Amino acid sequence: MRRLVHASVLLVCLALAAAPGALAQPPTQPPGAAGQAPPPPPPGPPAPALRDIPGRVKVFIDCSGFWNCDSAYFRENLTFVDHVRDRAVADVHILITGQRTGSGGEEATLAFIGRGPFDRANDTLRYVAPPNSTADAIRQGLAQQIKLGLVRYVSHSASAGQMQIGVSAAAPQAPEQPKHDPWNYWVMRVGVNGNVSGESSSTYESYSGRASANRVTDAWKINLSASASYRQSSYDLGDDEWYVSVTRGSSFDALVVKSLNKHWSAGLRGEMGSSTYTNKDFYVSAAPAIEYNVFPYSESTRRSLTLQYSIGVSSYDYREETIYGKMSETLPDHSFNVDVEAKQPWGQISASTNFSQYLSSPDKYRFQTFGAVDIRLKKGLSFNVAGGASRIRDQIYLPAGEATDEEILVRQRQLKTSYSYSAYFGISYTFGSIFNNIVNPRFGGGGGGMVMYY
Repeated sequence: MRRLVHASVLLVCLALAAAPGALAQPPTQPPGAAGQAPPPPPPGPPAPALRDIPGRVKVFIDCSGFWNCDSAYFRENLTFVDHVRDRAVADVHILITGQRTGSGGEEATLAFIGRGPFDRANDTLRYVAPPNSTADAIRQGLAQQIKLGLVRYVSHSASAGQMQIGVSAAAPQAPEQPKHDPWNYWVMRVGVNGNVSGESSSTYESYSGRASANRVTDAWKINLSASASYRQSSYDLGDDEWYVSVTRGSSFDALVVKSLNKHWSAGLRGEMGSSTYTNKDFYVSAAPAIEYNVFPYSESTRRSLTLQYSIGVSSYDYREETIYGKMSETLPDHSFNVDVEAKQPWGQISASTNFSQYLSSPDKYRFQTFGAVDIRLKKGLSFNVAGGASRIRDQIYLPAGEATDEEILVRQRQLKTSYSYSAYFGISYTFGSIFNNIVNPRFGGGGGGMVMYY
């Protein structure tokens, strides 16, 4: 434990030292000559002319890529348009994607994609929810942005005469001055969890704690986190004999990233901890890394293709002697990672591939790949598939000797394997009325928003 504390302090100092600008307030004025205005952007192509339509605007709200989407709420509160369940028959396809902000809030990107009579009449709006926002506040903010974005389309429909636009009067205000942030963009979180269950023949208890400190600006990203867990399972084997399985672990992770330009970034990653499951009494590793994004980082909510390479060193102290006769060792290593993600009107796709290897022992490596695809093939027909596989050749930490039957059954320690895999697939077809403007919450199923906990 003393080594873990000392090493934690060392990694924190290393993380802060790698980001000298993180301890100072960012400049309140943009770089460049004082008082010099940036050059105006070059003129873009003229916006396409919108054609008038005889009926109401048909809207398809696509928010499968956003974790706080409440479709039923939108249907109840956006009654000046017709909601359809297929983008192929929509006049406007609204694609909502999101990502976390540095303060722990959520930023949603709303892409308005014109179709049919509004072809190529596209727009993009953004909504930022502060941290700790309720699900109701988020859906209200999204609904307000959807209303604003739909004005240009509804004004060319039969509902235009029913529109009333009001702007609340505001008292004149002095120019807003830069606000002082006493926390200097740092956001801290702490939490503990506990779970206890049992019956006459078995009991289970689990406890965990975590803490994190994050700082995110345009120039720097710093993530520090620590966690610890304890799990105990007890089984009655008869004749007053109980088998008790205990696993415990702790970890500290540090990441410092410097933004170089809109495509490149550099970082330093470090971690340390202990794990009874992987036979590690103590481990520590550090590795600098470089990353390239084929697309600008500003487009990450819609698409990204990143290539990352890191090289570093890892040191291990083991609880039991390993299958290679080691009680401790230090090894140089490197890794290469490719990630792709796209959220488009036709669906979404994500995939990643990682290769890691010990440089002093090239035959000790791991190759992992994972992918997930959700595609709308045609009207009403959707297909989704996800899966992953790993080629495992780097289990240098496995303890010598055979695992007992009890250890195997309760997964008290990791077992030797050369591969792993997982797969999921599904297909669905929806047909019938394309309009869906009515919400009926009776007897449940009213359509509240989905909430995911991290």
